[in-house]
Amino acid sequence: MKVGIFGAAGAGKSTLFRALAGAGETASKGHSAGICTIRVPDGRLDRLAACFPQKKPVHVSISFEDIDTKEGELLPPETLAKIKGEEVLGIVLRGFSDDFNPAPPGGLDPVREFRAIESELTLSDYLIAQKRIEKMTKEARRDIEWTSLHKAIAFLERETPLRRVSFSGEEARVLSGFRFISRLPLLMVLNVGEGDLSVGTYPELDGIARDRGIPLVRLCARIEEEISRLSPPEQVEFLKEMGIAQSVRDRLVRGAFDAQDFICFFTVGDDEVRAWNIQRGATALLAAGRIHSDMGRGFIRAEVIGCEDFFLCGSMVKAKSEGKLRLEGKEYIVKDGDILQIRFNV
Repeated sequence: MKVGIFGAAGAGKSTLFRALAGAGETASKGHSAGICTIRVPDGRLDRLAACFPQKKPVHVSISFEDIDTKEGELLPPETLAKIKGEEVLGIVLRGFSDDFNPAPPGGLDPVREFRAIESELTLSDYLIAQKRIEKMTKEARRDIEWTSLHKAIAFLERETPLRRVSFSGEEARVLSGFRFISRLPLLMVLNVGEGDLSVGTYPELDGIARDRGIPLVRLCARIEEEISRLSPPEQVEFLKEMGIAQSVRDRLVRGAFDAQDFICFFTVGDDEVRAWNIQRGATALLAAGRIHSDMGRGFIRAEVIGCEDFFLCGSMVKAKSEGKLRLEGKEYIVKDGDILQIRFNV
């Protein structure tokens, strides 16, 4: 999964990225931006790997990218191009001021800031759709693309992001080629001062996030950056002293999963025990294709057991003898924590 860290100048997104990169397995930085890859912690995978000590555990990983922005220009072409390559867009909103970073003219208003960013994203999609419609009008084309774009434009004109619009399967397929950025799942990140961590500041933002189904993470990026420089034991102690339940890494990973509505399932292969992310509501057939295209193409059946049932049994042999390991067809809806073994033939 790829998550873009984006926001207006001064919101603290680069500070947040440095906090993430300090916790990441790999990080590569350019002149003003970078990418870090973080292994998603999952205690279930660790327990499963302990049952198969000869196999290597492979976690899901998430890549976070610091998307560079310029003062006074929110969406230049190069920024727009980067955003289109993301799967989730984490919008960092400013809720802090200090001696080095005084409040901007007009004061702090993360709600106004979010609405301005969302409006810019929506306007960008509107201009792309309108330009395409103008070209199709000259060509006298009237097909599914024409009707889908007109439907999109009708909502964009009302500043409704396309992620909030219901499209048919065929409409979604046609529109996917445009990579409209207002269709991207969002993650709100409110960057507050140290003294506001335990205070419910900007409650209106909580209401917007709740109404629109957008995960909201409240943090202090400056403190998180300091924490990222400590050793793991020191980090645990510091988080406890600050009254912070989870590190920024864990909260943003969870937020990114929630934004995509992802779950995890597991496989036990010849040499590895592996976690996979997949959309909630996905079928066993889609999960098989996620593992390998051959499995999806030649799918026969899936052997399925919930990881908690497996832990109670302790082995696949016992799980099978107790009837906990069951066979499911291609329409089976995969559940969070399922262990799958795919039977296939190509």
